[in-house]
Amino acid sequence: MKVILTCNTGLGTGGQGVCLANAAAGFNELADLTVICADVKTPQTDFSVYPVGYSASSRRLLATPLLRRRNDWAVLLSDLYFDKQVSKKLQLLPCDLIMGVAGQTHLAFKTAKAKGAKAWLYCLNNYLPFMQEQIQQELQFLGESTVATMNPKMLQRFSQECKQADLIVVLSKVAKQTFIDAGFPADKIAVLPPFINTERFYPSPKTDSTFRGLYVGTIEPRKGVQYLIPAFLQAKIPNSELLLVGGTSTRKMRLLVEKTLSQNSHIKQEFWNFNSQDPQQVFSRCSVFILPSVEDGFGLVALEAMACGLPVIVTSHCGAADLIEDGVNGFIVPPRDEKAISEKLDFLAANESIRIEMSKAARNTAVTYTQELYKHNLCQIFDNYL
Repeated sequence: MKVILTCNTGLGTGGQGVCLANAAAGFNELADLTVICADVKTPQTDFSVYPVGYSASSRRLLATPLLRRRNDWAVLLSDLYFDKQVSKKLQLLPCDLIMGVAGQTHLAFKTAKAKGAKAWLYCLNNYLPFMQEQIQQELQFLGESTVATMNPKMLQRFSQECKQADLIVVLSKVAKQTFIDAGFPADKIAVLPPFINTERFYPSPKTDSTFRGLYVGTIEPRKGVQYLIPAFLQAKIPNSELLLVGGTSTRKMRLLVEKTLSQNSHIKQEFWNFNSQDPQQVFSRCSVFILPSVEDGFGLVALEAMACGLPVIVTSHCGAADLIEDGVNGFIVPPRDEKAISEKLDFLAANESIRIEMSKAARNTAVTYTQELYKHNLCQIFDNYL
């Protein structure tokens, strides 16, 4: 079987790229695989990779100061360019199955299905209109009225892709439920959780007595840091710190972080690139990981934190909630609930022996999310849908 896997990013680069690499590892043992991605160089792999480069129009838009706020147009232009390049490439390649990332694959699906191929839509987020609704609510809360969320044309393309798709593949049961709530039949949606390298993400001894909460990721409205900061301050935990690892995405989020850092010496911001830097330098210093997203298709960094032996606090709108046995390896809290986050932080700080047991349980959960399990799950999807 000839399988084409497409994603508008580099193989292994960022969250999308890691999911692309996961899928490539799984498909490579089941079929004759070709990956089409947005790299400019061809990576060394044992399957075919076609890099198509990046959209010059999108990059020019992001380089223009007055237009940077229209990130929705930059994303749309980038995805349109990528989709056109994939569609052209598909005209020359044999294809029995294409799996492409949502928002990036409308034209490619048309080309592949015209050749008789099956089309699987790989949705790395929750149902996109649900995602849009949650982000819009946060922008209104923050007063970010001039910041665009998702371009209407992107939502139109997504709707068309959902109709074209023979199957929709998501990362979590949480994400699947957002599709079901939107009226999609449950049997059209398959759950394929990601895996991580637990030899790279592993527990290391903590060398100080500070209770340190950790957030890793872009500090953007949908990730809920605007609720984490007041929750941490409300907890008033002695000898504690909150470490925010990542940059901000909007003006209001930047101002919020700058004000917070200037007024609270025990809240800190750092910048790390885990693609090239050792993640242990961050995770080993911390006591708990918090991902307070108002929407998140999975939240791979939560699984990485668990592999490093950190109990995690996530919201019920975050796909990583699938990993959590509440009170055993972490906690699930309602989205936007500062009090609930604060109470869980306070509990862990006051009960070190329980926190240590939860840390062990978190690691035990993470090590089950292996490449072998991923391949097993993918084989089951193959058997059920092909």
